[in-house]
Amino acid sequence: MFIVDDQYNDEIVKFDTQDQAVQYCQDQEIIYYSRAIEYLAENDASLVDSLALAHEHGCTIDNLNSETLATILYQHNLMNTIEEDQTQ
Repeated sequence: MFIVDDQYNDEIVKFDTQDQAVQYCQDQEIIYYSRAIEYLAENDASLVDSLALAHEHGCTIDNLNSETLATILYQHNLMNTIEEDQTQ
């Protein structure tokens, strides 16, 4: 069993496979400007990390906005929380 600690939604999500956990992370989005700005302010106020991740994903400045930056950072942060449940 694999666990994702989704702090943004204040929940721990469990999956049978790592592929399911990764898919969950990739499906998550932050929508609405105000939520995106809030997430970025709390998790990357300088935008250094989110801009570097966006660059790694091949994004260019003309197709970036706060929702895209926040979503990329959110998905990255979620992926970093995937852990295998050792209690089973």
